[in-house]
Amino acid sequence: MTTTAYRPLLYIWEMRTLFIGSLEEPLDISTGASTLLLGLDKPIRFITGDMQTSIECRSLLIPAGTDVVIDTQGAIIANCTLDPLGKDLHVLSRLMLNRAGNTGYDLKNEQMLIDTFWGVCRSPLDTNEIDKSLVNILSLKTQHLKEGQPLHEVDPRVEKIITLIQNTANQNLSLSELAKQANISPSRLTQLFKKQTGLPLRRYRLWYRLYLTALKIGQKKSLTEAAFEAGFNDSPHFNRTFRSMLGISPSCILSQTLQVILTNNTQDEANTSDQQPSVNMLKEAAV
Repeated sequence: MTTTAYRPLLYIWEMRTLFIGSLEEPLDISTGASTLLLGLDKPIRFITGDMQTSIECRSLLIPAGTDVVIDTQGAIIANCTLDPLGKDLHVLSRLMLNRAGNTGYDLKNEQMLIDTFWGVCRSPLDTNEIDKSLVNILSLKTQHLKEGQPLHEVDPRVEKIITLIQNTANQNLSLSELAKQANISPSRLTQLFKKQTGLPLRRYRLWYRLYLTALKIGQKKSLTEAAFEAGFNDSPHFNRTFRSMLGISPSCILSQTLQVILTNNTQDEANTSDQQPSVNMLKEAAV
């Protein structure tokens, strides 16, 4: 990670995360969650397997499960992972001015979003206030949809399975066990889950374990301890998953000066997942 005037930050909410910082290496990833990425001080470049040449932009919307190479070009970036049920993605995709394959770029009114994230860099903003800003900026309100455009539909069976996966992340419930909870066949669950989230079920569970690892690091646990409690049984498995979904090694971010900032909800979530005693939450100082 390159040195900047701003300490790298990772805010974690129940449905989203927001990383602000700079990365030295290009990201060669298969996204584990739908992501909105912005270059705050200068453009970034991206290319997917369907593209002949790379494209430069300031804002990029990447659906879950997309293989993409991103060159941040030394920019300070804001990387916001979106909700797993696709609500954010559904509306944001209609606010992108250009498309390349299944990715969108050049967000309408992107400067407003860039200015807001710069504010996060410069001020110790309250996590609840930032989340409110994100809800507004990510355009979750239906007035952003044109007349006749369908609302995003959430399948309650998939929602139930996502909750179950989150509550049992450090276990390996079989597909049959999960399907039984949704009262559908394993093949039907596989189909529905991929349609709703953009990811195979097993891939989502790995992504959530990475998310949970970050939560536990925010509770001042070591990387090894956090990964193990999140359900990664060995370091090679964790490292492979981390590099595949985030494009860099864990040490590039987690061993640096990254500050992980939790909300009360995510603090409770991490404690509940492994029934560990409560630990004091990190102070919300952003710089």
